[in-house]
Amino acid sequence: MQYSRVLGLVALTVIVASIGLATAMWSETLKVNATVKTGEVDVKWSSWSCSDTGPDPQAPGYHNDEGKNVAKCYVSAEKEDEEGDVIKLNVTIANAYPGYKAVITGVVDNIGTIPVKLYSHSLSGVNTTALDVSLGIPSDTQIEPGSNSTYTITVVVKQGASENSSYSFEVTLQFAQWNEVSGG
Repeated sequence: MQYSRVLGLVALTVIVASIGLATAMWSETLKVNATVKTGEVDVKWSSWSCSDTGPDPQAPGYHNDEGKNVAKCYVSAEKEDEEGDVIKLNVTIANAYPGYKAVITGVVDNIGTIPVKLYSHSLSGVNTTALDVSLGIPSDTQIEPGSNSTYTITVVVKQGASENSSYSFEVTLQFAQWNEVSGG
């Protein structure tokens, strides 16, 4: 019996010593409270114009030595997003004829907080018999927040255009965050 008492006493001593060590341990805790706020990809058309501001501009091989002002080119805002930013332009060229050439210039502003690059672009619906349409893209399409880039659309009316006809096409530019787009 004596032996079990001694064993019980030893066990009790070990338990009390362990509790004493645990309560005597010094410690310090570090924590991190983190908040991640994402940025915004946001672009808009900030200004636009057409090269036809007087005598009709002509394609190579044609001339307007008389300085005639026959055709007209109009560029205006067509659509705004929910924030009131212009996201679609309307170009109307009236009374055009073979040899007429207009260059539409549009300035794209990065009004977001993240650098953007041109991700994709398309030119659709062009009647190539009647029109020669080309898109001028800057060599570096990255636009930093608060900066802008200029894009051009050149429209030349060809000999294959019919009189009293209307031709429509659409240009689409899609921008994305710079690190999702490879190249310029």
